[in-house]
Amino acid sequence: MNIFLFKNRKIILVLGILLLLCGSIIGILKWGIEPEETIAGFLCGLGLGVIIISFAQKTDHINTDKI
Repeated sequence: MNIFLFKNRKIILVLGILLLLCGSIIGILKWGIEPEETIAGFLCGLGLGVIIISFAQKTDHINTDKI
């Protein structure tokens, strides 16, 4: 799993940014409407978590020569 995340960390970062932006836009456009507001908060939290995971990948402990 670490090798997959390391090899695709730029794609994962872009996915996290898109989730964060999508959740923010939905949250702004549907302010006060409860189901959509909850979905927007979930998307923002998920996007932030994915961004943190993509930044947390270290290159020291993963040997990419064996891939």
